[in-house]
Amino acid sequence: MKLNQRALLLSGIAFILFISIAISIRLTGYFLFDAQLSNQMAKQVPADYVSWFTQLGSGVGAVTVTLILTLISYYLWRDRIGSLWYLLSFAAVAVLNQVAKAIFVRDRPSLNELVGGVGYSFPSGHSSMAFAVYGGFLILSWRFLNRTGRIVLGTVLSLLILAMGSSRIILNVHYFSDVVGGFCFAAFILGLSYAFISSRRKKERTHVTT
Repeated sequence: MKLNQRALLLSGIAFILFISIAISIRLTGYFLFDAQLSNQMAKQVPADYVSWFTQLGSGVGAVTVTLILTLISYYLWRDRIGSLWYLLSFAAVAVLNQVAKAIFVRDRPSLNELVGGVGYSFPSGHSSMAFAVYGGFLILSWRFLNRTGRIVLGTVLSLLILAMGSSRIILNVHYFSDVVGGFCFAAFILGLSYAFISSRRKKERTHVTT
């Protein structure tokens, strides 16, 4: 089986960044300017303004959006392998994120059950799932879009991911490093898994078009 080298490289970079953040947190409790930035963001923006972003990254919101986008990919583009990869990758990120939380056991800056701010803090589950849902869909849709479509969709989805991640800091239920760690964690899983299915997806695409 031929592996996608670019996906493996990006996955490796994401893994190294994730481990670097995790080691820093384990040794010092924080990562770089973690506490200062988190405290500043929580004070600057009203929590009510960003709370709906966090709902999109919640369990119910993320699952709903993932299922809708999976159906779009399957029925609109006939991308069976890609659609299955997208769905299973999201599930893997959601499950393994909870495993990672249990391993690193980091307390949150504050608890807020109304916005899902309970349990351990690192890596951020909302950030991981946001990256898996919207970053994964960008990977999934990339080959079906023209240059303009890639730029527009890439910009919109990137802003959504950043908005959902920053909302967790503004709501004061995560540190900056939790969010970045969540992004890296999801990127690692997406990249590693995509490296294994990329060649099969290309074969399916060739078979369908012929």
